[in-house]
Amino acid sequence: MSFLKKVFGKAKPIQESAGQKHSGSYSAMPRRQESIRMLLHSVETWNAFRQSHLDFIPDLSAADLRNANLRGANLCEANLTDSDLRGADLSMANLKGARLNEADLSEANLRNANLRGALLFSSLHGADFRGADLTGANLSGAEIIGADLREANLGEADLSKANLSSANLSQANLNKANLCEANLSRAYLNRSNLTEAGLIGTDLRGAYLINANILGASLCSADLSDANLEEATLNKADLSEANLSRSNLSGADLNGAVLEGANFDGANLSGAQILNTDRDIFKSCVFTTDQKKQS
Repeated sequence: MSFLKKVFGKAKPIQESAGQKHSGSYSAMPRRQESIRMLLHSVETWNAFRQSHLDFIPDLSAADLRNANLRGANLCEANLTDSDLRGADLSMANLKGARLNEADLSEANLRNANLRGALLFSSLHGADFRGADLTGANLSGAEIIGADLREANLGEADLSKANLSSANLSQANLNKANLCEANLSRAYLNRSNLTEAGLIGTDLRGAYLINANILGASLCSADLSDANLEEATLNKADLSEANLSRSNLSGADLNGAVLEGANFDGANLSGAQILNTDRDIFKSCVFTTDQKKQS
């Protein structure tokens, strides 16, 4: 008995386009509503169907999946555009290459989910992405306010112009990620990996970057006022024209950093390492009287 017949009873025949191939015995692919019903009926049945129909690309657009239990679901390359996934459990789910444009994932559980290369122009308020793999994902302009991204892998992800205000990215991997013009005000980035990340024009006001690795990152014109960069590694980072007023840079490593035009007014530079930095650069920076003596 086919999966569709087993789940829904008598299934209507659906014609395949010429030359379409798939694995498995059933000759028709489920339509959109049938796909939604199958997924909600049983993730186990859904995964088995996908395993035996490798060419099946699910259309789940505009689906109502609020609070659904989709733990471990195979949603690879699925079209979830405009779907309502508020409060859904997508932990351990495979969403590699999935399209989630305009989807609502507010408060959704995406712990340890595979979101490599996914399109996430979505509402992600308060979503839980702890340990999720978002390598190369496109989150440009996404609303990620207050989301939990601790230990998530966001290497080479596009987060440009995304709103990550108050998000928790502690120990997250943001190596070579694009965060240009993103809002990271009051975000937690303690012990995060931001090596060679793009942070041009990024709002990092009041952000926590304690022990963060920001080696070689581009922070031109970034606003780091009131940010906590204690013990942060900023070797060879480009901080030209950046606003670091009132920031805490105690114990930070600024060796080789580009500092032309940076504003350090009221910043705490006690114990900061600037030994290998060209001292002439400080002529165009703003320091308090005491900080000038330290440099």
